[in-house]
Amino acid sequence: MSTTNRAFIKAYRQDTANESSTAGNSPAMLNQSGAPTRDAAVRTATTTTTVAGPARPAFDPKRSGPKQPLSSFIARPQSLVQPAESEDANFLEPGTTVASFHWPKICRTLNQQSGPQLDRVADLLRAQASAGHSLVGVMGLFPRVGATTAALCLAARAARRVRRIILADGNFCHPRIASCLEAVPTVGWEEVLKQSARLADAVIRATDDNLDILALGSKGIRDPQSLAGGLQAAVSAGVLRHAYDMVLVDLGTFFDPASQPVVLELVRNMGIDTVVAVAGPESADPRDMATITEYLEPLGCQLMGTIENRVARPPVV
Repeated sequence: MSTTNRAFIKAYRQDTANESSTAGNSPAMLNQSGAPTRDAAVRTATTTTTVAGPARPAFDPKRSGPKQPLSSFIARPQSLVQPAESEDANFLEPGTTVASFHWPKICRTLNQQSGPQLDRVADLLRAQASAGHSLVGVMGLFPRVGATTAALCLAARAARRVRRIILADGNFCHPRIASCLEAVPTVGWEEVLKQSARLADAVIRATDDNLDILALGSKGIRDPQSLAGGLQAAVSAGVLRHAYDMVLVDLGTFFDPASQPVVLELVRNMGIDTVVAVAGPESADPRDMATITEYLEPLGCQLMGTIENRVARPPVV
């Protein structure tokens, strides 16, 4: 029995006992693993899905109202997963429940302009989850490439396709999920990892969005690598895998000296099955992708592909 499974069983038994930026053209590209092709950003890539659409008029925030669920900007797919027969099927009851999250303008714009392309990526993630690979990490290759934005958009699209989904903020050096959605958790996940709070208390559920988030506090965390490698991170992974059909984790930045050890510790300790990398406006360097693969494969994690986020443009000097 693995360490994660043992930790999860121990935590579950204990819980039972206690209960008595800007719009415009925004293409991105996902490269799946397979045989080599000319356009691949990863050395082993067969299928290229462009996550973008034709240029459309810029999104007008005045038309959206002060606060709406992102579902109002997302076309309902023809084959939706049926809603849960009973909420009791999910024993992880959130510490905070809201009607909907306040989605950033960039997310609303991307979902309007690139919805079909994002849906194709979400469908690939759903297929991974259906095959038992339900813990999916999203990480930036470099700082400020829009990895958190990509994770938010993919979570919103996937929430229309799977019954139970959660987006976890694993970017311990720069946590942003809660602040981007203007959501305030009862406690941050870091308090759970320090064994000073229950996991459910760090979860926020938006009923209209059909999405939960596992939030960190607003500040960076001291000694994040020890928290990422601790027992409670493994416990959290076991609980989330049991409670949700898909778990997306915003991992942070790979090619960053402070963040990379935390990324790898989370992948190892949580047993993350698959990772999607987010690059900037330029195509990912195959050498970078080969390096990431060399790190992930010994951890039992697959690099599914890359998203080239062309919204993340370099600053004009």
